[in-house]
Amino acid sequence: MPGSLIIGYGVVLDDDGRVMLLRRRTHEAFWPGQWWLPGDVTPLDEEPDDTVPRLFEHLLRQRVHAAYVHTVYGEEPSSGRHTVHNAYLVTVKQALDGAPDDETNPFDAMEWWDPKSTVRELPSAQAELLTTVIERLEAGWNFDTGSTLDQLFGDMETEAHSEPNEVAAQSNVRLPTRVEALVRLALHAALDTGTDLEPALQAAREQGWSPSELEQAVELGRQARANRPPA
Repeated sequence: MPGSLIIGYGVVLDDDGRVMLLRRRTHEAFWPGQWWLPGDVTPLDEEPDDTVPRLFEHLLRQRVHAAYVHTVYGEEPSSGRHTVHNAYLVTVKQALDGAPDDETNPFDAMEWWDPKSTVRELPSAQAELLTTVIERLEAGWNFDTGSTLDQLFGDMETEAHSEPNEVAAQSNVRLPTRVEALVRLALHAALDTGTDLEPALQAAREQGWSPSELEQAVELGRQARANRPPA
């Protein structure tokens, strides 16, 4: 995504429901000195779904399971660059040997915070991501299936013409009807077949998605279309 930043964040909760935050060093180019969800910019040669596992393995020496949850859009304060923020719910699977790499670590402190205090402290895009993660966990969403951002847009032409839940069934993951409605909206926007988006928008509205979430799904689809390789 030329001229844009993609950033992946991991949301980690302890047994008391507290959220892990890391403080960025004061000399960092982006958001210096601010508390962050554990996260990093996705390099051009890396898939967005790989950013959070790479960060945890490289800096925190933990092998993790990262399930995609939500995306919001914003701007990087110092440059105004369009920024895509992706949130993943993280479960630690294995502690690895060796010490974190301090020389490349953009963070200088780690603390566990109460979620309400965390939302007030974080930059706005991260606060929105964390709020969504917490709300969906409280609503009973199950992220154990290992959802990924790539699943939303992989092989888009095939998915757009599949029967409801057919794609999910092929991957042994059955999407809830509510989630499927939003995914289909994003896929329609990504394919840009000339079909009116209103039926897909209405289907997603009926499943309880907010106007801002509908707008984000359409924008994510359009971003995916703009950056697809030539056929």
